[in-house]
Amino acid sequence: MDTNDLPPARSRRIRASDIGSFAALALSVLALATGAYQTRLMQAQTELMQTQSRASVWPYVTVGKNEDAIAGHETFVWRVDNNGVGPAKIQSVEVKLDGKPYRNWKELFAVLAPEQEFHAQTSSLNGLVLPPSLNRETTIEMVKPDTAERAKVFLTAQQRISIEVCYCSVYDECWIAQSLKPGNTSVPRCERAGKLQFED
Repeated sequence: MDTNDLPPARSRRIRASDIGSFAALALSVLALATGAYQTRLMQAQTELMQTQSRASVWPYVTVGKNEDAIAGHETFVWRVDNNGVGPAKIQSVEVKLDGKPYRNWKELFAVLAPEQEFHAQTSSLNGLVLPPSLNRETTIEMVKPDTAERAKVFLTAQQRISIEVCYCSVYDECWIAQSLKPGNTSVPRCERAGKLQFED
């Protein structure tokens, strides 16, 4: 039956109900779109807050050196610093001479200078939580020879020595810092299996 055949009042009623249905549908779609937008906005805010939380405890470990090559007064120190804003959990440390890993400085020094006895101040890093160096000195001196003669051995061999430190943040985001190399490499985790860990 054509609506034109219906009495005018009934035709108006059908049109009014059609308009009401369409308005209800439009409001439902609008509510759904608003809900989806609010959900996306909340997700973006949550991601931003998580990023800010991670950034507020981001560690940045560097492996560097202090040296003095004045003849007869040589000094040399391999040092590790955390220049970030959060603690660094040291998970793995490797020290190599000419690509070969060593367990400690005494073994390495015996290869560099077999005629000398090794004496130095040393510090262990493995398993250490290195605090950030904000407003305080938190440098770890890995090795500091006690005489100019022993320091000269390290000065001469410094390009042959490589140090690799793998560390993680409190959120278990991990990086590798390498001696005398700018920038750190992000890694999924610190691998220890199959690597000779440096002990002191």
